[in-house]
Amino acid sequence: MNTQSFSALIKMSTFASLLCFGLVILGNYGMFSSMPIEMKDNLSNQTHIDFIHIIYYVGFNFMFVGFLAYLLVGLKHSKQQMKAYLAQHQ
Repeated sequence: MNTQSFSALIKMSTFASLLCFGLVILGNYGMFSSMPIEMKDNLSNQTHIDFIHIIYYVGFNFMFVGFLAYLLVGLKHSKQQMKAYLAQHQ
C-alpha cells in the first residue's frame, strides 16, 4: 500500500468513527427521552422499572459502542502501519 491508500483509509476510519459516535450520542438521547426506564402507574401512583427498556439500551450500546471501539482500534492500527511504511521507504 502506498501513502495515498493509508491516508484514505485513515480519513474513512475517522469519518466512520465520528458518524458512529454521533449515532451513539443521538440514539441514547432519543431513547432516554422517548423510553423512560422508570415508569409511573397512573392507577396506583407507584413507579416501577421497565426492564424491556433497559435490555434495549444495553443491546443498542453494546452493538454501537463495540463497533465504535472496533473502528478506533482499526484507525490506530492504520496510523501505525503508515508510520512503519514511511519509516521503511525513506
